[in-house]
Amino acid sequence: MFWLVIAYLLGSVSFAVLISHLRHLPDPRKLGSGNPGASNMLRLGNRSLALATLAGDLGKGVLAIALARYADLTLQQQGWIGLAAVCGHILPIFHRLQGGKGVATAAGVMLMLCWPAALIAALAWGLTFYWQRIASLASLLASLTLPPALAWLAPALLLPVTLMVLLILLRHRLNIGRLLAGVENRFRP
Repeated sequence: MFWLVIAYLLGSVSFAVLISHLRHLPDPRKLGSGNPGASNMLRLGNRSLALATLAGDLGKGVLAIALARYADLTLQQQGWIGLAAVCGHILPIFHRLQGGKGVATAAGVMLMLCWPAALIAALAWGLTFYWQRIASLASLLASLTLPPALAWLAPALLLPVTLMVLLILLRHRLNIGRLLAGVENRFRP
């Protein structure tokens, strides 16, 4: 329980909000898509701050699993720790439960838990984004690659990671509606 709380609190640190505050910029939850994540930071026009946000959000997923390994938790327990970090990112206690979509933090978690599955998801993200230029679609398809990959590569992670994917899908429900309506935002080259 202790490590779940630590992972949730770690996940609750919103790097988009923190970086915006430190740079005296507007709160990213009030601009663009309203999402405090790397895509919205990029949409707001600052590539270096988007990369810093991505690195921070990935890093907290990596750190949560590194701490779980340090505590000598089993692989499945590490999966639950990763889920807690993603929950913290999506519903951060430090930011009135107004968090991001969880994709970058989940990527950091997966890099540590099962890097081959993370590589498959990253490839799916990259190909989808290159094809459609829609970050939400790329994120959704990348997330959906994880359960089948883990069923093959690391079955012990299947339950916690499937719940993580379902949470990410739920967080993208408005994006899914816009995708189905054909009006989701595209990044322009």
